[in-house]
Amino acid sequence: MRILRAPRFFFWDDSQLGAYGQWYGLGDRLLSGDPTLLSPGAWQGGNYLAEGQWGIFNPLTWLIAIGTHAIDDAVIYTTLVKVLLLLVLATGAFLVARAYGAAPWWAAIAGLTAATGGQTMFMDAPSWVTGLQNVSMFALSWWALKRHLDGKMGPWLYLVFGYLLVTAGYVFGVIELAFLLIAMAVERAVARDWTNVTRVLLVGVYTALVTVVIYLPGMLTSPVTNRDSADILNDQFLNMDLGDLATSAISTATSSVRGYWGDLVPVPLQYVTWLLPLLVLCGSWRRSLKSLIMPVLVLVFSIALVIGPSVVGPLRYPARMMPYAVLAIAVIIAVVATNGLPRRVEPVRAWSAVAVTAASGWLAWAAQPASWKWVLLAIVLQGSFFLLLTAKRRLRPLVASGRRAAGVLLVATLIVLVPQIVKYPTSPLGNFNVPSSVSAMRDVAADWDPGILTVGDVYSLQLGAPATYEESLLANLWYVTGKEAASVYTVLPFKAFSEALCADLRGATCPEALDVLFDDANDQTLADDMSLNTVVVVKGDGLERIGTPPAGWSVEEREFTWLMTRDEPVDSAGGIARTSGDANVSVVSRDDMSVTFHVDSVGADGGSVVFSRLAWPGYTTDGGIIADPDRGFLLTLDISQEDAGKDITVTFRPPGWNLELASAGGALVVAVAAGALWIRRRRV
Repeated sequence: MRILRAPRFFFWDDSQLGAYGQWYGLGDRLLSGDPTLLSPGAWQGGNYLAEGQWGIFNPLTWLIAIGTHAIDDAVIYTTLVKVLLLLVLATGAFLVARAYGAAPWWAAIAGLTAATGGQTMFMDAPSWVTGLQNVSMFALSWWALKRHLDGKMGPWLYLVFGYLLVTAGYVFGVIELAFLLIAMAVERAVARDWTNVTRVLLVGVYTALVTVVIYLPGMLTSPVTNRDSADILNDQFLNMDLGDLATSAISTATSSVRGYWGDLVPVPLQYVTWLLPLLVLCGSWRRSLKSLIMPVLVLVFSIALVIGPSVVGPLRYPARMMPYAVLAIAVIIAVVATNGLPRRVEPVRAWSAVAVTAASGWLAWAAQPASWKWVLLAIVLQGSFFLLLTAKRRLRPLVASGRRAAGVLLVATLIVLVPQIVKYPTSPLGNFNVPSSVSAMRDVAADWDPGILTVGDVYSLQLGAPATYEESLLANLWYVTGKEAASVYTVLPFKAFSEALCADLRGATCPEALDVLFDDANDQTLADDMSLNTVVVVKGDGLERIGTPPAGWSVEEREFTWLMTRDEPVDSAGGIARTSGDANVSVVSRDDMSVTFHVDSVGADGGSVVFSRLAWPGYTTDGGIIADPDRGFLLTLDISQEDAGKDITVTFRPPGWNLELASAGGALVVAVAAGALWIRRRRV
């Protein structure tokens, strides 16, 4: 229904500008057998392992990435991926609920509930797909771990699902998984169940070692990026308070969550489930909670983060933890309803549930009074279904058993969501109206040489779509062209580089960036240092005209942009940009991860070799000395007369590489040990 209401619902914001192009670029590398972890020509977006969310070591992401090359329509493909991930999430929630004792029909409601929470529906599913991927794998990891500790299966599935969660590179699910492991270890230790304490410790160590492989490169890279922060503060951006959560039972409620949209969120971002008042209908639910210690702990932990500071070092947007809270609540409701919903609901209990719904609706109206019609509709709909559980005579057969009552509430959940879908058809995040055809995107740069950079307000392209996208693309959609581009999306901007070009995360720059690129005060321009061959200048404020092209460049004026091309194309970025001092060198070989050059001669005062690469942490050399970066961001090597006549190789490995390799090996050893221990105990 959401797709019928908004066909691009699942192809929105970061899925347009980030995920799809990223998948396509990764698919290119996998299909061509290119295992490199670095792309010099992508500049600040090319440190893939440090970026994290590329899923370089994640087989599920590999499958998604390769699939982009099979379907030409990006909207259709992305929609299929998102729907499948939602089904995985629903399945995971169903399995967790069953593992804690829920009946199949109530577990089915848990699955639907987990997949329809506000954060999932309006942020993760439309835009932040790694968040959706993470919570899906978390649900399956939780189930697999619970089954393992209950002695019903080995650690194999947890090892797989936990690996897929961690290697997705989205830290919020890793935080939740770490808490789950710690909480389960403590729970089993309190019960003096030392066998299972050992099991948790083994799989926990395995998970921690995989985490080192994925996250240590980003942590060690952060000092040169804009993510180098240890501040803890609350700017109220994408976190919630208790007042927001009090409205979470109303499907059409909007509240005061601050975000990109301002101070009042325009969608039900805090929505959890309309079934929250169902707990009032159930008898003896307190006894049920004794078996639900772990889901309650996950809920409390998640809510604590959601209402906590909005910035904790590099971690931002705590509303991203809401899907885990929704998952926990879905499990709790399913188990409590299984154990405590009577065959005949007393009217006083039903009216109590209606009263709770009305109170939540009142708070929703108070937060945004203009939404009163939609809030009232939700109260009436939701309250009516609670009252239906008290039905007599002809309607009684509908709810005459727990199975039938669950069936009614399952259908009711779909009906309750209809007003939400009608009123709030899309995510509150941006729609950039990018093309959906892969072949059309590839045509944009078909005749251009690699080494592409956009200058100006690339976001203005959406205003003239689709015609504007025949002249330029933006962010990670450049990967679809198969041409190296410096204007790709990054979550880890290299601070000195981004400041020099006043570039943002998605490739937009200030107008002054054009002058910075072609300033030849140092005999060589930044465009030369970056090995650029194509510069797309987006017309707009400050870029109404660009004047005479620099020497060696030609300019073509088009309707929305100027296309600047180098008359004699140069090799792509990654090689030697220039030398300084009395030094002469010649390149012997080069690839994305290394450069080998011969030192032909060096004067008495020595010299420097400047590379067309960012000076990421992790570079080593077998000759010369790595110096302070030229321009503040270009990799630079100082050489002396002693280096004359030598071949010198400069190599990139992610910082902490030896520790990461050791951690990967250790994770494999621990995984084998966990399996061996399981087999040994099963044979005893």
